[in-house]
Amino acid sequence: MNPATDIDVRAAEERRKYAAKFLRPGIVRSNTKVYIYPEVHAVLSRMADRFRDTGASIGSYVSEILLDHFANNREVMEGLYDENSQPLF
Repeated sequence: MNPATDIDVRAAEERRKYAAKFLRPGIVRSNTKVYIYPEVHAVLSRMADRFRDTGASIGSYVSEILLDHFANNREVMEGLYDENSQPLF
């Protein structure tokens, strides 16, 4: 296999893994609003529309991205939260 073909194969596999991880159906049970930049919404909308036949929606896509972010940044997030918490009373 030549190097260019090998790179193409790896890139295709990365795209497949990304779609399987983030662009899958999900049940979003909340109607809570989150305000995001219009350009972010446009990208999310285009990606979700492209994978609509898999059951992906903007809500399920964003949820999967955030769950991945939480999993990969949990310790840092907890540390920041703890360090910036004020006593309630």
